[in-house]
Amino acid sequence: MLQRPWCRLGLACLLAGFAAAASAQDVVRIRLMLHPYAAPAGVLPPDALARLQALAGVPLTLSATTRTGGLEFALGQPLSPADAKALLRKLRDDRSVLWAETIEPAAPTAKALSLSPFQGRKLMVRLVGDATPDWSVLLPRWTDLVGLPLAVERQIGSVWVLALAEPVPEDLLAGMAEQLQIDTAVQYADPARRVLPTRVPNDPLFSKQWALSAGSGGVNAPTAWDLQIGSPGVTVAVIDTGITAHPDLAGRILPGYDFISDPVMAKDGNGRDSDPSDPGDGTGDNECGDGAPAEPSFFHGTFVSGLIAANSDNGVGIAGLDWNARILPVRALGKCGGTFDDILDGILWAAGVPVAGVPPNPNPARVINMSLGGLGSCPQAFQDAVNTALAQGTVIVAAAGNASEDASNFSPANCSGVITVSANTRQGDITSYSNFGRRIDLSAPGGDGAMADWIVSTGNDGSAGPGNPDYEFAVGTSFAAPYVAATASLMIARNPNLTPGRIQDIITGTTRSFPLGTACGVSSACGSGLLDASLALQSTLPGTGTAPPGTVPVIEYYRADKDHYFLSASPAEVAVVDALFSATWKRTGELFYAWTDPLLAPITAVPVCRFFSGLPLIDSHYFTADATECQFIIAHWPGAWTLELQAAFYVLLPDAAGACPAGTLPAYRFFDNRQDASQRHSIDLSVRRAMINRAWVPQGFGPNQVIFCTPI
Repeated sequence: MLQRPWCRLGLACLLAGFAAAASAQDVVRIRLMLHPYAAPAGVLPPDALARLQALAGVPLTLSATTRTGGLEFALGQPLSPADAKALLRKLRDDRSVLWAETIEPAAPTAKALSLSPFQGRKLMVRLVGDATPDWSVLLPRWTDLVGLPLAVERQIGSVWVLALAEPVPEDLLAGMAEQLQIDTAVQYADPARRVLPTRVPNDPLFSKQWALSAGSGGVNAPTAWDLQIGSPGVTVAVIDTGITAHPDLAGRILPGYDFISDPVMAKDGNGRDSDPSDPGDGTGDNECGDGAPAEPSFFHGTFVSGLIAANSDNGVGIAGLDWNARILPVRALGKCGGTFDDILDGILWAAGVPVAGVPPNPNPARVINMSLGGLGSCPQAFQDAVNTALAQGTVIVAAAGNASEDASNFSPANCSGVITVSANTRQGDITSYSNFGRRIDLSAPGGDGAMADWIVSTGNDGSAGPGNPDYEFAVGTSFAAPYVAATASLMIARNPNLTPGRIQDIITGTTRSFPLGTACGVSSACGSGLLDASLALQSTLPGTGTAPPGTVPVIEYYRADKDHYFLSASPAEVAVVDALFSATWKRTGELFYAWTDPLLAPITAVPVCRFFSGLPLIDSHYFTADATECQFIIAHWPGAWTLELQAAFYVLLPDAAGACPAGTLPAYRFFDNRQDASQRHSIDLSVRRAMINRAWVPQGFGPNQVIFCTPI
């Protein structure tokens, strides 16, 4: 009982010292990742450099590239931390940049954290140029390098998972990965370390949700809800322990997947399968080999999901921050936690990227929440997966960790491009357990102190396996991250065209200052401030209100009973559909921009023909910006398709390689390949991946099959 005040005082002194050291350091180097559409990984074309320098306003000299393709630059002049922050904001707001960050001196690793208590047996290896491996040559050579025989277990995208016959200490495994990187055939190698849910155990109790309030430490949710309560078209993936049935989550859970490859860790009788149900993660004394005493199950994924999306305004239980978003449960944590190779698969699948041996994900996530973490640097294979997900337009939120140490020593909190969240108390101060440091982006409610100041969410009363649904109390950075993930999902519902970089900037740029007199009030080690969902929503202009000059939003509708999509650029038609046909035609939340007045459009703009077929087997619309295709339909299908509008709106065409002019975005068209001949159009890369996974056929120009170009 006497220890906590001393812990608080020690943390305050540590943060103050951190702030003093940080304030004296100007920024002289930055690191960023270009979008793969802008340039291949690790490549800097001259036009891209010119664009980056124009954005930065200072000379940039390429000094190095990372093994995963990140570009490191020396700045032409030192920048103060405030000026560097403004520079990063400019870069992140540009669609050609996936992420950007300053390069800080390496954070010291606390001696108590330098050794992992766990063992592992897997390495994640990517070959240079993604060459087809000749295992008969490579495996004996690598066995000589690491001193133990290696076998191929499976492939994850471009990464190969190799396994030892028996587990070894994780620190020895990390040394083996370093040895493999000596081989010229290896682009990078990582140990598949263990990660754990980032929570502090607790007993169940019921209390009010102070975290959603407008109080000192709350996120100001009621005012945010006046602006946006979410959209069912937005999917939030929760990479965690899985899900249990709960009445407060009814109707909000999508079909997910169980990625735990170790049947013992999975605790459900098998390895990977399509059932992401959480069978419990309870353990016996020292069962995980870390000396920890027995712990009952805590249904972590259910708890996290409730904070994001528990049914609200229904007179039952608690309110989720997002009233409409759907949860995609991705099970990667089981008994004794999880390993990075399984989480790697989970990230890619959640973003809609194909994973070998797993059915395609028809509901790619716009937001991924990872309330998990482990000691060590960000695995390079993991950074590759983060880059891939960001390129799909997916926002990634990670918990900072609960060791009261520098977050730079914990992964995935230290991965580039993720939004890293520390935990604050009800009073708006950093919690006694939260990690801190330059890698923190912002703070959100995590709970601390008396139980009345903990976080409450959906849970289960089972001590071993699932029992009955209930409401549980807990504290941890695990429960701070979901508030940021849910805020991001609300922002996407308000404006679906936001990029991950823009979302990060809005969320961190609208935080409230830490109260005077708190440990974080005198430190730069707690991020930009306290999450304020209301200010973030206020700073997110609706997509319909941000059309470029001379353009209008093109609104997308969906009819579920026929699986048909419809577009309209006419405000009058949109008003009629919303007023009279909303029972069958519902807005998806997706939109893009186009011209309706040719006098306001570029001289190279072309009209989009809109056809309609009232035949019972079709009953659908058809859009084309190709004049030849338009005339072909008119000439050959007069009885099937009627030309409704010669110019539904105006767009630009890509070149033969599918490249769009500067100032425009590629739009994609998908055909259902059915007798009803339905189409869907989108500029959203997560939608693009979803339609491909649903086996709709992409139609367009170039390798990315771009159908036309829309202004931004």
